[in-house]
Amino acid sequence: MSSAFSIKALLAIICMIVGFAGFAKCDAQSIVGKWNGVSVKNYFSAEYAKVAGKSMEEKTMKEAGNSAIEYKSDQTFIMTFSAPNDPEVTTMKGTWSLTGDQLKTTFEPKYNPRKMTTTATVSINGNTMITTAVMPAPSRVIKTISTSTRM
Repeated sequence: MSSAFSIKALLAIICMIVGFAGFAKCDAQSIVGKWNGVSVKNYFSAEYAKVAGKSMEEKTMKEAGNSAIEYKSDQTFIMTFSAPNDPEVTTMKGTWSLTGDQLKTTFEPKYNPRKMTTTATVSINGNTMITTAVMPAPSRVIKTISTSTRM
């Protein structure tokens, strides 16, 4: 009797693991789709904060310009952006991967000749995505927090 119970318990555990693995995969794909930029916070290095007279700057997209990004299921993305009141739109493409909450993006060689990859932490709550990226020194901006909404 205990042998039959052990086999059923083992099967139940295997089903739960397989089921949760499926959820993890769905969660990793949750960034797939089109996202509009809402706001951005830039935190400055100590040196640049002295020059700028502030340690951080927050702008809405109305102040910063328009931005959108589409994460495609084939692990590619297309980003578009323009400056405020400027009809010229810049389009950049690249690849992405998501492991847990760590999003890695690499722009196409045209905009990224050194093939550098950026890693950011992603948090999605409903239709809102918050992306936090820490920049390596000697960048003037040491951390960026971007908020986007799903289109």
